[in-house]
Amino acid sequence: MKHLHDNIYVGGQISADDFKDIKAAGISVIINNRPDNEEPAQFSSSDAAQLAHKHGIDYHYLPMANGQPLPDNLVEDFKTLIENTDGRVLAHCRSGMRSSIIWALGQIPAGTISVDEAIEKARAAGIPLANARAVLESVKT
Repeated sequence: MKHLHDNIYVGGQISADDFKDIKAAGISVIINNRPDNEEPAQFSSSDAAQLAHKHGIDYHYLPMANGQPLPDNLVEDFKTLIENTDGRVLAHCRSGMRSSIIWALGQIPAGTISVDEAIEKARAAGIPLANARAVLESVKT
């Protein structure tokens, strides 16, 4: 789990063993951007939702399939969740890249952050968001 910006953290796939540490880190909301069954034996969103509830963490399943068009309202739903949460948010996918892209796609058009700032924030978190520069620049304000 890496700090991206303000109250948002990103990371790779979580497992059942991670929930205690996630809660201890002060995460109050988990956003899962990884589709179920992307890999064999992947931890399912329904199992994750049950464990999140058990640990007092809000859980949201907003999947984005790798290389596929963005689902309708995905960026707006993600943006709304992080804006309406006072606590820390963990967004995860396989590596944190898709979650970082979704975050940036919501922030750049709103004028909250520039393309260069989003790329730098992600770079500091170990996410190569510069690889998605063309996509990010396509949504400038």
